[in-house]
Amino acid sequence: MPPPLPTPAELVASLDEELVDLLYERLKMAAELPPLETPEEIAREVQRMRNLAAIYRVPRDLGEAMARALIEARKQWKGA
Repeated sequence: MPPPLPTPAELVASLDEELVDLLYERLKMAAELPPLETPEEIAREVQRMRNLAAIYRVPRDLGEAMARALIEARKQWKGA
């Protein structure tokens, strides 16, 4: 007998964990990159994260907030 299928709540929880893991990996990678400095670089990164948010059907504001958090993290890790 095959194992039971996960419930919707279990699926959502596993996706949430995957997204957190992906964000953590992105934060680690950001530490290796130089900080974004120009308004154009920052605008491109914010737009990229907004687009990702749209793909995953989450609010654009969440994508922008994530981008700004990553930009700030890069500055702090590099002592900018």
